[in-house]
This record gives sequence, C-alpha cells and structure tokens, in this order.
Amino acid sequence: MNDELKDFEQELYKKIIAGEELSENELSAVICCFGVGTESKTIVRINGKYYAIEWVRDLTGKRGDSYGNQPYEVLKRTKPVTDWVPVSWKQNEEDEDY
Repeated sequence: MNDELKDFEQELYKKIIAGEELSENELSAVICCFGVGTESKTIVRINGKYYAIEWVRDLTGKRGDSYGNQPYEVLKRTKPVTDWVPVSWKQNEEDEDY
C-alpha cells in the first residue's frame, strides 16, 4: 500500500471513529480501495420453483457485474449463520434470536 493510500485510510478511519459521516465520494472510494468484494446470490422464483444465480458486483466500474453460473434450483433451509453486527450491539445471552 503506498503512502498516499495509507494516509487516506487513516483519514477515513479517524472520521469513522469520530462518528463523522463520509461523503458519497468517500464511501465510493472506501468500497473501491478497501472493498474485499461483493459476492451475492440472488434467488428468483420462476414457474413456482426457486433458482439461485450467483454473481459478483464489479467494484472498479471497469468490467461490469459478472455472473458465475446459470440458474440452479434451490430449496429454502433455515440454518445458523454468522453475521456482521455493529460493534455497539450488545448480545443478551438469553436472546435466542442470535
């Protein structure tokens, strides 16, 4: 990482921890410079059946979104998941929703 990018990272970090809002340009730059990818799976319903389409959003704006596969049939299944929550979130040990 070059010095200019490190300085930019520190500037953004200071704003974030100070609770300052980032501009749209800053948010876009954060996603572009520090994003680790935006992978997604979209579920569609066609003729009463559910299909998944996996795709990746291009964070650079140069190549466009890419689609990794053709739709494939899926079933809905509930399972425990790991989720990203705000640091300020406090988990109540008795709360069975999480």
